[in-house]
Amino acid sequence: MPHCVIECPADLARIVNFDVLVEAVHDAVEASGLFADGDVKARLVLANHYRVGGKRAPYVHTSVHILSGRSELQKKHLADAVAKAVCELLPSVKMVSVEVRGIAQQYYSNRAAVSALSEAV
Repeated sequence: MPHCVIECPADLARIVNFDVLVEAVHDAVEASGLFADGDVKARLVLANHYRVGGKRAPYVHTSVHILSGRSELQKKHLADAVAKAVCELLPSVKMVSVEVRGIAQQYYSNRAAVSALSEAV
């Protein structure tokens, strides 16, 4: 945790290297100091069919999924840091947005949790 899901048009590749975009988001989240080293995961989902304001226009939307427990101020700072990183990388893209979504810990699982359950049985 956290998981950063970046969404943008596939044709944005004309103006940015996608590896650089993923790295910029990853590094902004990691630099927040809210997460342990090595915990940040980032991935890119490309859209081929989309509209922004009724036309095909570039955009980048990032959802940052985090476990509950962070303050509203921490979440706002995190969203701002990611938005700033993307805006600095892509100054010509007018539609840049970020949302931070909290996940209730009791509804989250992963391999480590499942393994711990198996070992307890």
